Amino acid sequence: MRKSIIETVAIACLLTFVSCKQETRNQAVSTPPSTDDGVLLRVGSVTVTQEDLAYQLKEKHAGRTDAESRQTALDELTERARFNQAAHDAGIDTDPIARAEISRILISRLREKELNPKLKAAASEEIPEVRLREIYESRKDQFQSAEKRRIAVLWLDPGADSERLGQYQAKLAQAREWYFSNGDLVAHPDQGFSVLSVDYSEHAATRYKDGVLGWLERQGGADPWNKAVAEIAFSLEKPGEVSAVISRPEGVFLVRCMAVEPAFVRPFESVSRELEQSERQRIRTAVEADFDAEIKARYPTSLLVPAAPNPQVAITP
Repeated sequence: MRKSIIETVAIACLLTFVSCKQETRNQAVSTPPSTDDGVLLRVGSVTVTQEDLAYQLKEKHAGRTDAESRQTALDELTERARFNQAAHDAGIDTDPIARAEISRILISRLREKELNPKLKAAASEEIPEVRLREIYESRKDQFQSAEKRRIAVLWLDPGADSERLGQYQAKLAQAREWYFSNGDLVAHPDQGFSVLSVDYSEHAATRYKDGVLGWLERQGGADPWNKAVAEIAFSLEKPGEVSAVISRPEGVFLVRCMAVEPAFVRPFESVSRELEQSERQRIRTAVEADFDAEIKARYPTSLLVPAAPNPQVAITP
């Protein structure tokens, strides 16, 4: 509700700001004949022009121009002019809230009239393929997909107990021996560690999923446990291979490489649309920056006056 009131007042003040002439205030409504400057009527220092009427007919009366519509629109503009003059007389045009809203509207209209045509022209320009290929080559590392490996793991955590460490190493060695004695399991990497994971692993997320952890890149991510698994997995040479029993600070591991997805670079054709959108956004940002710089150069600030301190604001050392 407050926002609606503020916007209404701001628009009224803006119209006052634009239409105001230095004339005697609180005059009665006068309707002089249309002149070369297009003035249709005045309320005090506020004028209503032919352009105002045309816009009102377009926005509020579906563009109708019959006599009845014109009179209704003119009555609406007269009523608005009265409130504009009243707001002006009340000093609303100097109210900081109204000034802020007026500034926002003026800047928005300025950008609409001066910046938008430049943006539209930039957007309509074709970006040559040779330019897109230059960008592709300069950013090729962004389209590089790292090698990934699908991994299964058996894991036991002895903590700081050295005796338990030995027991766990022996237990996973037993699991490894059983694995190699099962020809069907050896021949099918997609089975992970199969039933071994239930009795030979404490890893909750994979224990009842054949030990299957999923896809990892060489770095393994931020988690130390995943890093340890990835390091072991990437030391293996081919899919289906199983590591030795390895003890690390994170625990005792038996790791199987289930599959390998090689590293590859996405071809230009698959990313050309993405590159074009990125380049268009870069051009748009550059046009906006140039427009802002142009305005700053057009209206340099000769003196910056610091705001007076507010005695009611407490300053905490």
